[in-house]
Amino acid sequence: MLKSLFAVLTLVAIASSISIAFADTDYDEKLAFAGSLEETLGHLWAIEQNLDDNNAELALVHATHPIAELYDAMKPELEESSPDLDTQVKQILLDLGKKTGQDVTRQDAQKAIDEAKDVVEIARTAIVGDDLSQDTNFKMKLMQGLLETSKGEYEEAISNGEISMMAEFQDGSAFVWRSEQIYNEIKSNIPQNAAKELDEFYVDLWAGYKARADPEDISTKANAIIHELDEVMGVESKEVDLLDYVENVRSLLQETKEQYAAGNTDDALSLATKAYLDNFEYLESSVDKQNPELNHEMEQMMRVELRDMIKNGSSVSEVNAQIDKILLKMNDVAKIVPEFPFGALIAMTSVVGLVIAITRIKGSN
Repeated sequence: MLKSLFAVLTLVAIASSISIAFADTDYDEKLAFAGSLEETLGHLWAIEQNLDDNNAELALVHATHPIAELYDAMKPELEESSPDLDTQVKQILLDLGKKTGQDVTRQDAQKAIDEAKDVVEIARTAIVGDDLSQDTNFKMKLMQGLLETSKGEYEEAISNGEISMMAEFQDGSAFVWRSEQIYNEIKSNIPQNAAKELDEFYVDLWAGYKARADPEDISTKANAIIHELDEVMGVESKEVDLLDYVENVRSLLQETKEQYAAGNTDDALSLATKAYLDNFEYLESSVDKQNPELNHEMEQMMRVELRDMIKNGSSVSEVNAQIDKILLKMNDVAKIVPEFPFGALIAMTSVVGLVIAITRIKGSN
């Protein structure tokens, strides 16, 4: 009897796993399709910007990107949904170049761009569906995808603080812009503290673009937004020893001291930024749960005060004193964060419990 019960439970578990796998696959496919639509909207924005700047050549580059780089990825879903819709999307994207070219008036070009925007929304409704398209978490994942892609585009575009590939630079800018547009649509659904941080992270990211910052710095700033969105969605961080982040913060802040004392302000600012965005950000959740006041204090000291001091050219002794205060507080942080993430402990406990249950069933037969 117990053997039969165990077999049934096993089959149920397998069936559930298969069902979840299919559901995940469907979700991922819709997410990828929607991501292509968002990149298309980014390119349409770039066309508008270039036309307004009377740069027909770059406008044409962006007009050809959707059909050359994105359509093939969308075609299977479009064809499956509606061959007529597939034909419509393909034709509109194919015509975009000639309908926004230098021989076309700005007004007529805008009509073609608006037509492309309309077909994007038609395709979104047909393939993704209105409910999922309006889901806040789904939109946050789209933001993350755009920001991930923007990092690669920016890295291609910048060399030694100069733009070497303008089209790629504009691609990166367009995808950041589109991610921020989505953010503004869902901002009211995001906790106030997180929204405040995201606002500031976007300001930092755009400042980096304006300054033609090192691609590594841009990646750090984009990752800050991506990680903050993970926190809002409740996504568990990778199962790593959180104390590693504590040590990283300490090490990076010591390097910040050295670089600032040597007069390397940009390097010092980059290191201080990484100490917070690439490391302390991953500790915030654990610290905030046990000591919100400490978490807020660390955030102010690292993200705001220290970086402002470096930007404003404070004396070496003042910067060192600020870093020393942060390092003292890091001792308190180290006492709070667990060596093994709570999520991993829960997962391990569940697995152990399942093994014990199965063992008992087998043992009773």
